[in-house]
Amino acid sequence: MVTGPVAKIVSFGVFVRIEDRADGFEGLVHTSELDESTGDVVEVGDVLTVKIIDVDLARRRITLSQRQPRAPRHER
Repeated sequence: MVTGPVAKIVSFGVFVRIEDRADGFEGLVHTSELDESTGDVVEVGDVLTVKIIDVDLARRRITLSQRQPRAPRHER
């Protein structure tokens, strides 16, 4: 689980900065992975807590989710 600000909003989701630096990493939270309570009210600068669900090094993409369940305490 990571927390970061929304850096950009696009038609298919939002990009969240998961490293607090100007050249930090951003990951995509697809619209299908946004929490229903967040939905259409997300704005640039809003801070979201998300889970990293995939890292594709070859394509340089990080996939994030706000809906994936948190791991049980014993798995952390």
